[in-house]
Amino acid sequence: MAAWFGAACPRADGPAAHADHLLLSTMDGLDADLVCTHVDRGGVVARAAMTMRLRAERDEAELAERLGTPVTRVSGPPDGSRCVRFPGQETLTGVRPAIDLVAHSAIDEVTGIGVPAEPGTLVDTLGFLRPTFEGGRLVLLVEPAAGGVLRPMEIADPHECCGGH
Repeated sequence: MAAWFGAACPRADGPAAHADHLLLSTMDGLDADLVCTHVDRGGVVARAAMTMRLRAERDEAELAERLGTPVTRVSGPPDGSRCVRFPGQETLTGVRPAIDLVAHSAIDEVTGIGVPAEPGTLVDTLGFLRPTFEGGRLVLLVEPAAGGVLRPMEIADPHECCGGH
């Protein structure tokens, strides 16, 4: 039986503290098949938070000790959560019809921004997909790209602006 847990994202230092791979490295050995990040605005100061679905039951105290942050049992990720790990993710590379993304992964829907994303519409995955949870469904937002294909709205290495390093 799978169980959902929510926690603050473990702290990381340096300019790459936001990188997904740092978060996922804390998940090693936990058998989490879905891991999402979001902003928790429930406290005085907003903070990065994560929601994870573990394939097996875990003791909350043991999980909190392992992650170095308190955890709570939750019903699932909040709307708008970015999914950084999901079943089928590793197989979704290259240019594929939108229907393949749904058929071969946990993605429930491919939605075009300003364009329709029909089942046969080609999507260049760019080797990086970050769908979001909306209404309990995992939705991949795509946009038009060169060559008549669609591409994920969120790309792996966006241009940093405003003097970012």
